[in-house]
Amino acid sequence: MPFIEAVEAHDIRFPTSLSMDGSDAMNGDGDYSAAYIVLRTGDPELSGYGFTFTIGRGNDIVTAAALQRATHLVARDVETIVSDPGALYREFQSDSQMRWLGPEKGVVHIALAAVMNAVWDLAARAAGKPLWRLLCEMTPEQLVDAADLRYLSDALTRDEALAILRGREAGRAARVAELEARGGYPCYTTSAGWLGYSDDKLRRLLQEAVDSGYRHVKLKVGADLDDDRRRLTIAREIIGWDAKLMIDANQVWDVPEAIEWVRALA
Repeated sequence: MPFIEAVEAHDIRFPTSLSMDGSDAMNGDGDYSAAYIVLRTGDPELSGYGFTFTIGRGNDIVTAAALQRATHLVARDVETIVSDPGALYREFQSDSQMRWLGPEKGVVHIALAAVMNAVWDLAARAAGKPLWRLLCEMTPEQLVDAADLRYLSDALTRDEALAILRGREAGRAARVAELEARGGYPCYTTSAGWLGYSDDKLRRLLQEAVDSGYRHVKLKVGADLDDDRRRLTIAREIIGWDAKLMIDANQVWDVPEAIEWVRALA
């Protein structure tokens, strides 16, 4: 396989605050953004792409940190990198000087996510298969080695994790067949749920979600109780009572307030 010959970092931003897309009780004016990493190899047909998400200001800081991390991949053999992404993650995570800044907190943490996303993308492209199938075909040992189980041994040891995965191997083929037959597992949408939307836009987007086949819809809540009651009522009118209605307050509630608020909305 080729070597990593160059890395690129891109600061990409969208002015979503202008239309209130992405607005919630904690983040009212987010401009959805990404620190985007590209790993270029000696093969012009083989590159890895990864990004990490921010909501505007500070995206340049994350992009710079991601580039700093990714630069250490230059001149490395692709086969070695993609054969054990977990080992690479632990190597990056253990850099003593960067560890002072992270990676288990803040900017360095999410910057490393962009780099590792690009590594996993590169691994899937090198294998010539989608990432979900690459993961499905990994052995229990490979999956456990890709995970970071540090500081968890009181709750989950490596041997216990292996036992869980080995116990599920018998049904793997059936689950893969289900994925292929259904085109994936059901998911939810928040497309209609942003707090800044008008009632008319809420209704329209909810109907579009239902028409697209969504059976799980999530709305942002937590800024105003009466407003939440009205919006959730509209949601039930559109999606009916057999669909799942989910809510997300985005960290604005303490526990007693969450209990009181959700009881009021029930």
